[in-house]
Amino acid sequence: MSTDIRTALSFDTRSVLKEGELFLVCDLAGDIRALSTEGQGLYFRDTRFLSMYQMTVEGMDLSLLSAAGDQSFVGTLQFANQRGVLPNGTAVEARTISVRRNRFIRDGLHERVGFFSFNPFPVDLTVKLAFGSDFRDMFDVRGYAKQARRGMISPPTHDGRSLWLSYLGADGVLRRTQISFEEPPTEIEVFTGEACVPAAASPLGPREETRVMPPHVVATYRFTLPPQQAVSITLHVDPLLRDAVAPVVPLDIEYDSISDSYREWAGQCTSIISDNELFNAMVQRALYDIRLLMTDSPSGSLPAAGIPWFSVPFGRDSLITSYQTLMLRPDIALGTLRFLAWHQGREFDDWRDEEPGKILHEIRFGEMARTGQVPHDSYYGTVDATPLFLILLTEYVRWTEDWSLVAELRDPMMRALEWVRCRGGLDGDGFLEYRSRSTRGIRNQGWKDSPNSVVWRDGTLVEPPIALVEVQGYGYDARIRVAGLLRGLGEDDLAQQLLEEADRLRERFERKFWMEGEGYYAQALDAKGRPVPSITSNVGHCLWSGIVSPDRARRVVGRLMAGDMLTGWGIRTMSELEPNFNPMSYHNGSIWPHDNSLIAAGLKRYGYDEAVCQLFTELYEAGLRFGGYRLPELYCGFDRDRRYQSMPAQYPVSCSPQAWAAGSVFLLLQQTLGLRPAAGNSTIQVRPALPAWLNQLSLRHLRVGDQELDLNFERKNGRIQVDVSNPHVNVVMSE
Repeated sequence: MSTDIRTALSFDTRSVLKEGELFLVCDLAGDIRALSTEGQGLYFRDTRFLSMYQMTVEGMDLSLLSAAGDQSFVGTLQFANQRGVLPNGTAVEARTISVRRNRFIRDGLHERVGFFSFNPFPVDLTVKLAFGSDFRDMFDVRGYAKQARRGMISPPTHDGRSLWLSYLGADGVLRRTQISFEEPPTEIEVFTGEACVPAAASPLGPREETRVMPPHVVATYRFTLPPQQAVSITLHVDPLLRDAVAPVVPLDIEYDSISDSYREWAGQCTSIISDNELFNAMVQRALYDIRLLMTDSPSGSLPAAGIPWFSVPFGRDSLITSYQTLMLRPDIALGTLRFLAWHQGREFDDWRDEEPGKILHEIRFGEMARTGQVPHDSYYGTVDATPLFLILLTEYVRWTEDWSLVAELRDPMMRALEWVRCRGGLDGDGFLEYRSRSTRGIRNQGWKDSPNSVVWRDGTLVEPPIALVEVQGYGYDARIRVAGLLRGLGEDDLAQQLLEEADRLRERFERKFWMEGEGYYAQALDAKGRPVPSITSNVGHCLWSGIVSPDRARRVVGRLMAGDMLTGWGIRTMSELEPNFNPMSYHNGSIWPHDNSLIAAGLKRYGYDEAVCQLFTELYEAGLRFGGYRLPELYCGFDRDRRYQSMPAQYPVSCSPQAWAAGSVFLLLQQTLGLRPAAGNSTIQVRPALPAWLNQLSLRHLRVGDQELDLNFERKNGRIQVDVSNPHVNVVMSE
């Protein structure tokens, strides 16, 4: 297909489908371009099973007319032909042939390509479908770690109706891609050798480098397309491990079962309906993105972090997403807590940065993890996942009153608490700190985990062990929350100890992190206890945790909402006044929706309702300008230029969809409404302050404890009225 359709419609050149552990990243035309540098491919368990899937029609270029994939497991691409001359000399006028690609993901990629001619004469078509796979590990694809040990790619094979791409990995696992055609191709050509060819063009122009194309197969269909009649090609692509056999299930039954599961899942969520149709569309997009990223495990479903790079369980990301979506669906948190408890650290293992009680950072299933080239078969290099585990558990109980889970997870909870109180601090000062002991571990182990995310103003990297400002807030909040839980269990002595520890931690925090000259808290303390003075968004998380003293909160809020941090599209990760600021960097000036949602929770906690509405508005207006109203993982931190009507600038390798970006929509809404459950007596507090673009909003089937209720918010005569459906739930208007 002509490449112009891939750049003309949107700067975002990716399309994503996912179901379970299988996901597809392709271009806007539905192709996986050979040698793409954008992570395109069909992936299963951290391996790329297709690195090429391209369709061409000889003598005919196609124009993309529409692309739809609202439910994230199914896509429809509608094309029309451009004017062309076929190989037999027949001239075909533009837009007289319809080409439609219908596809969905379920255990494999299933696709039907339909052709329909509006010409008064028969049209002879030659359609070529090219397939290939490099079977690269995700770490290799994303450039995180170049794969040193590789297995062997076998020459492709076929039997006339099906073809196979095969790879015996260095881990001894046979990985195969089976492509099956319901109607056999006219011809199948196998290219067994590796070819050195120019790399695929990027959206901004051609690349001069060359790459090696692996063995591949071209299936050719030659057929006559009669006037006013349809011809279709149906195929199935199945990733297979070891001696697995591709399932044989009728296409329509497969599709209907997934579609039904989406409807069932959405029906079990809180229904959110407003008088703003654009916001409703954003909510729907976020809800489906959460569903798309849900991943099954023996201990329950939990959200994977994001596509394409992080489609696996992540401690920090899964925990924060679960926290953000408690208003939407509490059982997301249930699956996350059980999974992370099951994988909690058991021993001291420097290679994995594992310690007893520590919560998992990331788990991978690919060849590089299985062969020990990276420590991520179960990697624990995170300083914040453990206190976040305790925060989520206690907040889940507030929403659900599910004390049976506390009994079930009591031992993991106590082990996590012990890690927070004892092993998480490396020098005995009471602060949570990190330093990787693994030779292949992550240098920075907070949510800003890029190598240069903690840096002195002269550009020098801060050496670990490092105590991050927001993590101290997490540790403080975890102690207070667990103390409340323990009081409910009658363990008053330990609860009192935790409250006293929290008070001492808060006092040390104020003394060590506060920078009076800046009117702000330091980003971190280095190994010698020196404050890293960079002005960053991390401090906003301290408002969320409640560790900030009320008199200093006012100054913190003022700085967060000042022009060097607030852009018109949200709060930057770093002040533009900092010498290391770069709006196009990953962590030193970009905008992250999840970061903003947690800051909004902090603003609400300290009573800054107008600031919450402003922040919500900026994220909402940014989201409207991304494809499908989908907030990405991050975007560039340029100022909004209202005079010249600027757009939020995309970060080229941002994950989209990303779980905690989707979850931000729900947490921002929760904070705007001021929803706060009270455990033990089916009570929920509300303190609504709707932004100007929302005048009516309804929450239906909101779960509090073992009850459901509907809440209706409406602005009348400048005041927000709240109507409640369930008399068994106490709704308290808080100040």
